[in-house]
Amino acid sequence: MNVRLLHEQLVRAIQRFGSEAREYRQVYRRLSQLLPDRWKSLVADNRSRGMGPSASQRAAFASTEFINYVDELVQFGASSLEARIQYETHMMLIDARRSLRASARK
Repeated sequence: MNVRLLHEQLVRAIQRFGSEAREYRQVYRRLSQLLPDRWKSLVADNRSRGMGPSASQRAAFASTEFINYVDELVQFGASSLEARIQYETHMMLIDARRSLRASARK
């Protein structure tokens, strides 16, 4: 983060990171809600191929399709956290500047 950003640039960065964090969080939430359904679908596919209940569950967990689902979920979660941290860091910078201006006036 560049601490020498102009005030307008800092405000735009705060807005951008706040928006990104919200969007990523919404996608993450939706993907996390879909994950159990995706897993159940994989288990059902394995069961239709004649696998037993435990074997079909193990195969679903080990499948590249499920691993890709989990990777996608993790990516959106990480992006959400990263944007949120950037948002909060930029907010702290703007608050620190306000505090410094207020103390300089006294």
